[in-house]
Amino acid sequence: MPAPDLRAVEILGTRHSSPGPALPDGACDTHVHLFGPANGYPYAADRGYLPPDALPADLHALHRHLGITRTVLVQPSPYGTDNTRLLDGLRTLGARARGIVVIRPDTAPDELRRLDRAGVRGVRVNLGARAANDLDRARQRFHATAEAIAPLGWHVDLHLDAAALAAFEDLLPRLPVPVVLDHFAGYKAHAESGPGTLARTVRLLATGQVWVKLSAPYRAADGGDHDALAPALTALLDARADRALWGSDWPHTGGSPASRRPDRVQPYLSVDDGLSLTRFTERLDPSDLRRVLVDNPARLYGW
Repeated sequence: MPAPDLRAVEILGTRHSSPGPALPDGACDTHVHLFGPANGYPYAADRGYLPPDALPADLHALHRHLGITRTVLVQPSPYGTDNTRLLDGLRTLGARARGIVVIRPDTAPDELRRLDRAGVRGVRVNLGARAANDLDRARQRFHATAEAIAPLGWHVDLHLDAAALAAFEDLLPRLPVPVVLDHFAGYKAHAESGPGTLARTVRLLATGQVWVKLSAPYRAADGGDHDALAPALTALLDARADRALWGSDWPHTGGSPASRRPDRVQPYLSVDDGLSLTRFTERLDPSDLRRVLVDNPARLYGW
């Protein structure tokens, strides 16, 4: 694989330090988003926030710096069910990229097959994009989505908080497709619900039907404190290292649902992905590092 660029670089206003040791061949970032330009890829009228541009060239520069050679584009909520920006990104990035889309409940099987040919491997259900969630409606949505995508061998990518995870613990292992939980499954290191969320995620991983993204540490712990996340990381890997993935969550949208404005550009958070990846890899032995960065995503996303 190409050696990472060992010089610090600045991308979208954030300085990224050296990622340290070279990563295994085929290392994958399983959670990134593309945005803009807005005049070519308009956002949904009911969007919750307005992001700056984050283009394929920016993503390529970051991944070249980190030593990442595979990536998974995840449909962000401001685009709703219009996956045009994501699909164009897949065409630009080529065989090294896969996609996770957002679809309408009535999406036709022919359209799903077209998306599959384009490199899509899953559907995102985002319960974290709004402050309040209708859990009963979400159950119906999970069932309908899973039934529609099961023939393609796709999975459901689920963004949720601790309360929603508790509400769906019984349902997720019974769906006819794998389920991937974003961002430490909603775990918060310093929250009162933290121990319960961690125990629940460990139980779900043990079923083999559920996966977890060890992504966005800055969401799971104040300031992305890897020391605070160490017990959770150990517990999740001990439970099922073969069901764990890593993702950067680039480009790090800022603000909370309550503070975001759909009519004003919300700057990205300044997150040093090089330093974050270094701190993450320091806590994994070589076999787990290869599982999480290479083998697991290759199996789930089809490389």
